[in-house]
Amino acid sequence: METKALENVTNENEPYVGLSAREEADLERLLSDKGLTIENAKALTEQLSKEVSSLDYVNIQDVMASEKRVEAVIEDLQSAIDETKTLEEKLDHYQSYLRNVRDIVLQVQEKETLYQIENENRRKLLGELESLISSLQFPADQEVYLQKGDISTEKGIRIALAAANTLSDCLNANIHPALQYLNAVKEQQNKLGVVQSKFANRLSSHINNVYHHALKEYENNSLNDINPRDLLLPSHQTIHNILLPFSPLSKWLKVNCYLIHKDLGEAYMNAVSRIYQKEILMYFEAVREKLTGGRSTLSSNDSNEGKRKHFNVVGFDNTRLSSSYGATNLQDMTDSISRSSELSFTEWEEFDSCFEKMLNAIDPFCLAEQQFCITFFDIDSHVPFTGHHRRNSSWSSQSHSISVSPSPSNPSQSSGEIIEPKKSETLRLLMAGIFSILESEFLKFVSFYDRQDGLYSMYLLARLTQHVLSTQDTGSFLAKTYGTILIQVKRNFDKFMQAQKSAIEDAKVPKKAKCGVLTFIRGFEQFAKQAESVFKGVSARRTDIDRWYVTLIRTMFDAIDKLSIDHHKTPSEIIRLENYHYLHNVLCTLKIQCLEGEKKEAKQRYNEALKDYVSRYFGRPLEKLNTFFEGVQMKVNQGVKAEEVGYQLAYSKQELRKVIKDCSLKEVRKGLEEMYKKVEKHVCEPDSTLIQVIWRSMQEEFISQYKSLQEMIEKCYPDANITLSFTIEDILQVFSDIAQSH
Repeated sequence: METKALENVTNENEPYVGLSAREEADLERLLSDKGLTIENAKALTEQLSKEVSSLDYVNIQDVMASEKRVEAVIEDLQSAIDETKTLEEKLDHYQSYLRNVRDIVLQVQEKETLYQIENENRRKLLGELESLISSLQFPADQEVYLQKGDISTEKGIRIALAAANTLSDCLNANIHPALQYLNAVKEQQNKLGVVQSKFANRLSSHINNVYHHALKEYENNSLNDINPRDLLLPSHQTIHNILLPFSPLSKWLKVNCYLIHKDLGEAYMNAVSRIYQKEILMYFEAVREKLTGGRSTLSSNDSNEGKRKHFNVVGFDNTRLSSSYGATNLQDMTDSISRSSELSFTEWEEFDSCFEKMLNAIDPFCLAEQQFCITFFDIDSHVPFTGHHRRNSSWSSQSHSISVSPSPSNPSQSSGEIIEPKKSETLRLLMAGIFSILESEFLKFVSFYDRQDGLYSMYLLARLTQHVLSTQDTGSFLAKTYGTILIQVKRNFDKFMQAQKSAIEDAKVPKKAKCGVLTFIRGFEQFAKQAESVFKGVSARRTDIDRWYVTLIRTMFDAIDKLSIDHHKTPSEIIRLENYHYLHNVLCTLKIQCLEGEKKEAKQRYNEALKDYVSRYFGRPLEKLNTFFEGVQMKVNQGVKAEEVGYQLAYSKQELRKVIKDCSLKEVRKGLEEMYKKVEKHVCEPDSTLIQVIWRSMQEEFISQYKSLQEMIEKCYPDANITLSFTIEDILQVFSDIAQSH
């Protein structure tokens, strides 16, 4: 029952779970210990309950017995808590001490760092001061030498240069900007600046004395009259050799005292320009003397007639043209042309050769001085200069100086520091001052010979162009001078050519009975031959002369047409024929490339004039036959058939035979004889080939008329067996006989 009750309880509370093997073993061991079996569960339960109760009682007694011990434990715990609080208080106290120690240690570390920085700064400052003193310390012996030492010998110049460079190093020392404000630094720099300024002035004065000594010695020994035969300019090597040892000191002046250096250059320029002026004047006078054959040169006020006695080259209208381009009349045309052809080319070649010698003498004369100036005044370098003195002068004022900002290492450099202009400009200004008279004298020379004769400008233009193009340094003084002169020469040449053009336009017809070849055409022939020899190999000026060639030829075309109408004694056709024929032959002989078109046009105009002349004066030698067949042509135009014209009474075969009989070869020969004499009368030069050309053209015209008439006879009178009384062979023989008889 109890087992069932237990099972019921178990079933009520939770699902039944069977005992494990271990639990069964434990239960069996318990039962065996109690001497019970599973069937005695109630007895087992009761026994177990008693044992539990007994154990509970024992436990309660033990708990009550341990109360004192618990109180002891609690007291121990309280004591431990108190001790812990005491320890915490001590720890807080110790921690405050440690915090103070840490702050002290940090302060000590900061002070140690400051001490190290201070020591490093003291060390650097000491080093900077030692460097400053060393860089600004200028040896006393060198200072004394700069003030009183000998700078007239090569050894003395070397010592002075070394001392001056040391002084420059002191003045341009790389000093920290902060140290620039120290009074001691300012005082030392001012002291060194005074030493430098005194030495620069002393050096400038000494070199100026050397200038005057060298120039005086040169004038006493070397300045002589220039020989017109050699046309050589004197060398200034003596002066240069005296001054060149001072070039290192001059360069030092340029770097450190630029304005004094410029004053030095001005002093040199003023000193030597006087000598160059004399020599240039003498040289140009010698050139003119050589060109005039030892005769006194003509002044600008001499009459044009006197000037023409030098060379006998005439303008295209037979006048001598100069820069004023005043023209004489045409009365002495033939004489002038003959004189020109005999004398001009030799004399022009002499002038050309002399002018080339002149250029070849001026070049080394100027270039030697230029090279010396480049070396002595150090014009190659481009460095900033610190000026201690200012002076308004023609050379320095033209130099484009600009101020620069102070450098960080040397704030003393201020607005007194300037930068040198470009080398070419500086050199050109210096050379222009030294050779101030060269350009003006050259232009006077050009103007003088241009007044003599405008053709001089052609020779000057060609030679000067070659010289300018061969110049390597196009920015040099000499190149610029030649360029300016070349511009003036080109203007003179253009004026001369314009005057030639105007002379052609204003040309008058000759008053003689026969016009002949116009003077300006013969003048152009001579001019063109001369120009071609001058401009041969001068390709740079080929376009200039070619342009004028074309202009002059076109102007001659217009002038020939105009003058052919104005001349009342010579037929206009023969004037055009003669002049275009001659001009065409000239152009064929010259073989000028740019005139190929004009040559073809001249031939065309010549052929047109020939055709017009033949048409006007040859007419119709077979006049009766031509008149007869004009009537025949009229009938054909009115509608009569060509083969039926013979049935017309006025144009019958009998009438045609009568007309043919009247036009005999004898009558034809007589008419042609008269025509040949008329051609000879019209043509200016009977011996020229032009008569033969006209006669041949008339022969062709006659044959053309003959063939035309023969065709009309065959067309209008077929089977009539009518022909002219002479053949083409007879006509050719007549023309040949007449030509040979004359």
